[in-house]
Amino acid sequence: MHPTSIALILLSAFCHALWNFYSKSSRDTRILFFWCGFYTIAIAFIAFGIKPPVIPRPVWFYIIASALVHLFYRLFLTHAYTVGEISFVYPIARAAPAFLPLFAFLFLNERISAQGLVGILCVMASIVLYQQREARIQFKAFLRFLREPDALWAFATLGSVIGYSLIDKQGMSEFHRHSTGAPLWRAVTYYLMENSISQVLYGLSCLARFPHQQIVEIGRAEWKRALVVVVLSLASYSLILYVLMTEKVSYVTAVRQCSVIFVVLLGGYALKETYTKRRLIAAVVMVLGIFLIAYQ
Repeated sequence: MHPTSIALILLSAFCHALWNFYSKSSRDTRILFFWCGFYTIAIAFIAFGIKPPVIPRPVWFYIIASALVHLFYRLFLTHAYTVGEISFVYPIARAAPAFLPLFAFLFLNERISAQGLVGILCVMASIVLYQQREARIQFKAFLRFLREPDALWAFATLGSVIGYSLIDKQGMSEFHRHSTGAPLWRAVTYYLMENSISQVLYGLSCLARFPHQQIVEIGRAEWKRALVVVVLSLASYSLILYVLMTEKVSYVTAVRQCSVIFVVLLGGYALKETYTKRRLIAAVVMVLGIFLIAYQ
């Protein structure tokens, strides 16, 4: 992999870690995501106004399915950040690259090598470390803490990430099969359309759950934070799209997993969260596992 590609992926990983950090440090992450959705939809309107999207009919099924799963992703993630620490929630939610080969093996008939299996076991071991909240590591404690609200929401988020990743993989394959447009614009179109539909649904759920005055107050107080989150998110995604034009997706995913280390450091030292050293070790083990899966 070219050094410039590695630098861009690491920058993307840092942007991804940073927007999650800003989201977690909000007064209410759930409402902050409402305003992030507002800005995202505005960007989509501008982009599609400049260049109208051309989406083949078979792709719409995947866009709508992905939007629905992304709705649950946002609901699960915002609840996880409301009740849990980011250095605990984020690494588990981002462990999808390790589990995707298992689901791809079950549903897409893909094979898993011995090295890939070792990588998956590394990620599972790291999750056991993340779950430990006592001085001594105990497996019984792991089973007990699995029932805690932050763990439940974190694993629910992980499940949704796996779900939309599988859907998006098939959706982009269909897009490539039925479209002759530029690959980068196809990816941006798919992302903005899926994201806009999902954000509209999420916004409606927020309007139904929260007092309108509370939504307006946080919008006024944290509009800069919401805009920064959207810009960092788009920057992170755009950098990955650019690198994917020349590098293998498995390698890109592996290097991008360094965002887990960035988040653990931000959570531990900026937000003063607990068990930083142990979670940092777990983060390194997780990244190692992803590398083993990617470089097989």
